[in-house]
Amino acid sequence: MKEMLENELRPGFDEVEFPAKIRRDRLSLYPNYAIGSHWHDEVELLVILHGKMECCVNGETVTIGDEEGIFINSRQVHDLRSETKSECEYVIVRFHPVLLCATKAIENRFVLPVIENESYPYHVLRPDKEWQRSVIDAVLRVYYMRHETTLELGAQGQFFAIWEQLFLHLGQVPAKVREASPQLTQLKNMISFISENYHGRITLDDIRQAGNVGKTSCCQIFQKYLNQTPITYLTMIRLRKGAEMLVKTDMPIVDISYEVGFSGASYFAEAFKKHLGEMPSEFRKRNRGRGEDRK
Repeated sequence: MKEMLENELRPGFDEVEFPAKIRRDRLSLYPNYAIGSHWHDEVELLVILHGKMECCVNGETVTIGDEEGIFINSRQVHDLRSETKSECEYVIVRFHPVLLCATKAIENRFVLPVIENESYPYHVLRPDKEWQRSVIDAVLRVYYMRHETTLELGAQGQFFAIWEQLFLHLGQVPAKVREASPQLTQLKNMISFISENYHGRITLDDIRQAGNVGKTSCCQIFQKYLNQTPITYLTMIRLRKGAEMLVKTDMPIVDISYEVGFSGASYFAEAFKKHLGEMPSEFRKRNRGRGEDRK
């Protein structure tokens, strides 16, 4: 399957008219070889084609390499990065659990026991274990069929095959509603606030109010789970959005700086150089023509 896949792969993010996202990606297409902390309702499955990456889920970091993968459960805070800034090429499939819920009975019996299993915010997939190898292969099949006219049917079948293995090995406990960590809930609220408002003026007080916590607790939560301050996280969100615009648009750098929330081009350039290691103009020149390689 892997050999077949590599013969057909072409760089890029493939959007389909289907409530799932399917893409092949490279960490080098992201500033600092990192995709910052985020969360979503969808479950995520990732398979490494070449290289390795560090994946941090709810503050816990694991390393995955060639032909390995990872399942990241719904609503888990996670980021992907290469600490050594080395290339990592991977296939990623993300879909909402609602695709599996044909009836309420199926949802209660087979879906909730996995997504509400507090013991499995994620699970590393190793090719030397048969059931995990089958999940890895199914993820690659979904990518390989992305241009087929029956994509929706074929992908749905693979999602059910994947879920059967996840249920059998991760969901075989009495279903119970997960009691979310108060700090993780607060962190998600603050991350969501920043993601929705990064282009405007945001203070530490605004961020901590979004999480309904004090300033000290706010800083402690960000440090515990993301290993950075709230303001550094805000800055990195703005820089990543700016980097996307540098690659995807022809907007002047000064306009981009205001668009993503900086007070001016000089401050934007200073922060870009400090955190990403090069000037915005250098980044744009180096990545020009590669904008179609990513979402």
